Amino acid sequence: MRWVRYTVKGEASDRPRLGALCAGGLIDLGRAYARYCAAGGLEEEGLAALCVTGSLVQWIRSGPGSAFGAWLPAHAQTPDRPMDAVHLHAPLHDPGRFIGVGLNYRAHAREIGQREPVSPPFFAKWNNCINGPEDPIVRPRGCLALDYEGELGVIMGRTVRDVAAKEALDAVFGYTVVNDVSARDWQFRTTQWLAGKVADGFAPMGPAVVGREEIADPQALTIRTWVNGQLRQESGTSDMIFDVATLISILSTVTTLEAGDIIATGTPSGVGMSADPPCYLTAGDLVRIEIPGIGALANTVVDAQGRSLRARSQGDYIGQK
Repeated sequence: MRWVRYTVKGEASDRPRLGALCAGGLIDLGRAYARYCAAGGLEEEGLAALCVTGSLVQWIRSGPGSAFGAWLPAHAQTPDRPMDAVHLHAPLHDPGRFIGVGLNYRAHAREIGQREPVSPPFFAKWNNCINGPEDPIVRPRGCLALDYEGELGVIMGRTVRDVAAKEALDAVFGYTVVNDVSARDWQFRTTQWLAGKVADGFAPMGPAVVGREEIADPQALTIRTWVNGQLRQESGTSDMIFDVATLISILSTVTTLEAGDIIATGTPSGVGMSADPPCYLTAGDLVRIEIPGIGALANTVVDAQGRSLRARSQGDYIGQK
């Protein structure tokens, strides 16, 4: 299934609801639960409230194993809303952990003159970074080197610790598209990348979380990024240095991974930083990132109100990712 969070255009409520995409529109999870109960389905304590919380993370932790969760896929054909009547939000907004991976594509390592790492460089993003699939990317005041990074996002479906790579994909709930937006001039001021990664809205994602049952092999996907219609990135996930299963396995030795956690698995070659001269994002630029089989993001860059820039040296823009 393809899971989304949405609001209805023109309605007063701005609280996102949970839904699932189907032919011709989307299904509202709360309405689907009401149909399930009307058809004689077993009511389960707390499930009605869960369906209207708007939290896909909470659904991942409780819903799929319920009788309603088992009933839903076979009865999710008739849409409650047409797509032109809704606004899609990021499909999940409250993961316990949002983990990024740096330097994880061979061609990307070559284009910036770096050796392939012997262990994946991990970093954190925060929930304030999460942004909708069509919402604006705000360039912060003082940022002169805003960059895009098209990535495959992996959402965990259950808790794992010290999981073997051969078993890791069984713990995945689904996949999504992520733009790991980066302020390069902030990212490389120090050896820690955090400052360049955690500004508000620096992680557009979506438009849906596609269940792992629909993605036979996460290493057989294609990522493409366009800026203003110009193709900048195009790569297969087969070029990953550490594949998805290996990343999960290694991460699970560092920390317990829980249902709803998200891993952004690294970006291919073609980022703006690597162009000659660098091609950073400015107000009005449209960044479109697509992974066929999952969906596409389309986000326009806008400047923060009252932004104030000061000149920086070229060395501020040179880094490793």
